[in-house]
Amino acid sequence: MSVESMEMVNIIGHMDELDKVSMEIVRLGSLHVVNALNEINQNNFTVMTSEQSTDVLKELSFIKPYKRREEYSDLFKKVEELMNIFGMEKAVKKSYLDKNFDIKSAAEKINEIHEEVSGYSLKIKELSNNIGKMQEVIEYTNSLKDIDLDIKSIKEMEFFDFKIGKLTKENYAKLMDNIENISAIVYEVSQTPKGNVIISITPKILKNEVSRVFNSLNYEEIDIPFEVEGTPENVIYSLNKDIKQNSESIKQCEESIDKIKKGNYVFVDECYSSMKLYDKAQNINNEVACTNEFFYLSGWVPLSQKESFTQGLSIFGDKLVVVFKKQSDVNRTIAPPTKLRNNWFTQPFESIVNMYGTPSYNELDPTSFVAISYIIMFGFMFADVGQGFVFLLAGLIMKYKKSRPNLGGVLSRIGASSMIFGCLFGSVFGNEEVIKPLLIRPMENINQILASGIVLGIIFTSIGFIFSLINAFKRKDLEEGIFGKNGLAGMLFYWIALYTVFNMYTKRPFVLPLGFIKITLIVLLALIVVKEPISNLILKRKPLYKEGTGDYYVESGFGLLETLLSMLSNTISFIRIGAFALNHVGLFVAFATVANMVKSTSASIGVLILGNIIIIGLEGLIVFIQGLRLEYYELFSKYYNGDGQEYNPIRLHYSNI
Repeated sequence: MSVESMEMVNIIGHMDELDKVSMEIVRLGSLHVVNALNEINQNNFTVMTSEQSTDVLKELSFIKPYKRREEYSDLFKKVEELMNIFGMEKAVKKSYLDKNFDIKSAAEKINEIHEEVSGYSLKIKELSNNIGKMQEVIEYTNSLKDIDLDIKSIKEMEFFDFKIGKLTKENYAKLMDNIENISAIVYEVSQTPKGNVIISITPKILKNEVSRVFNSLNYEEIDIPFEVEGTPENVIYSLNKDIKQNSESIKQCEESIDKIKKGNYVFVDECYSSMKLYDKAQNINNEVACTNEFFYLSGWVPLSQKESFTQGLSIFGDKLVVVFKKQSDVNRTIAPPTKLRNNWFTQPFESIVNMYGTPSYNELDPTSFVAISYIIMFGFMFADVGQGFVFLLAGLIMKYKKSRPNLGGVLSRIGASSMIFGCLFGSVFGNEEVIKPLLIRPMENINQILASGIVLGIIFTSIGFIFSLINAFKRKDLEEGIFGKNGLAGMLFYWIALYTVFNMYTKRPFVLPLGFIKITLIVLLALIVVKEPISNLILKRKPLYKEGTGDYYVESGFGLLETLLSMLSNTISFIRIGAFALNHVGLFVAFATVANMVKSTSASIGVLILGNIIIIGLEGLIVFIQGLRLEYYELFSKYYNGDGQEYNPIRLHYSNI
């Protein structure tokens, strides 16, 4: 519903306490950290002028950025590696963080465990690689098992070079096409999905020449160990024996790792949570300014969490100086971060707002308006009880089963809206004979449906003007708020123009003379054109024009034309709400017509089911996008900048365990 109020906090303490303070701030999870050195350079850092801060003031002349401590970065990597090897879930558990964790004493034990476990892990990896190589050799040696020759003797021939390897089918075909030009005997042993396995025998004096040819064809040699002796059948038997021995060795290593895991599971788990806390604390330290004796820390805290934040830091007593400042007391160039505060119903639509941009601190939060307007537009365009229920069900599944609360929340709400409008228009899975409409049937009242879309557009656009006025008031922007095209002058012109067009179209009598209305419209347009000089004149600012007078009026003239066109096009653009409502009905009518043409009952039902699937999937996506388009281009352009910085406190995300 609103942007939560923020206060800046300046924290000063002794360097010996920095890590402890930073870790406590991470635990509290409410400080949006800013660079303290920038704050000090802009003379924005407040120090209490008491006896305890006299030394702090003296030290400010020796200020410098804090250099992050990296001595424990490798330790955290080792903890993560241990968790990977042990198959442990990497989750931060709050219960561990309540204990005093001594990182120095833990480092020695972690290094000891890691050295022992990594030795076993490397051995397992080496043995597994050997098994993989031996299995590959067995696979291809199987093709030679009927040959009664000693492999070792073949490989150790004095005048000939023996190789076994693989070529892709394409490269093997190239080799065979030019075999008469190659000084080697090539024999295909087998074919595999990866290619052809071949053996080659080459005179050693021509080995290099043949190797160049093979390499050009991406030949992949299969290495057969020299220590293996005997026929291919003997080789296979020997390799299988080695594989069995290696597998037993792997099993022994795994048992050793499992034993270490059981004895150190809790310790490693605790180290992970504590090291995560320490690592996050170092992120805070990156923004710290310091001297040899003191550190200086700045950030923003939501007003609602100020008390708990202060209480959390109270454990340090007089070791810290903590000073809060209201936003009005901070340099105007420093904008607070934005923390949105919305109720359960509108909160999922924050994601739609943030896709466009985060509201600035002094900007009105549009989430509630976006939620209501988007729900109405989608329901109007996609009115169906059955299809809306599918969206509602999908949203609940996304929220509670897939842990997607924002997307799930949006889907469930627009699904409920579709069901409500489905009751108003009398549609259940496209069928208009199941229930009677509580309002009207779209196809029987086409003009009313199209006109309703424009009426909704006028209402939403008018609310957009009101939002723009409020935002201008919050910014104290007289020029845009009173005389701008989206300010008071623009809003009055829009309403009077609509009133005039409506009365002329319906031939109703005007309350005021038409001539007076025309003069009023011209005056309002003139105010929009001269908004800059008249604002500067009222505020007694000089010069009246930021740029040349001629350039200003040329630009304002084109801007006025763009304003008139955009007001017209933006309003007419909302006719698409009614058009898509009609399209939704018409698309199902098309599928129903095809279903009636099919003679088979089962085929007819299949067509209707397919039609609903296409409508829910394809048209649902199109309507979803069209709703976003109307929000972003027709409404946000009136009142919303979205150039704020999102509130992002440094905190840990805890496991539910």
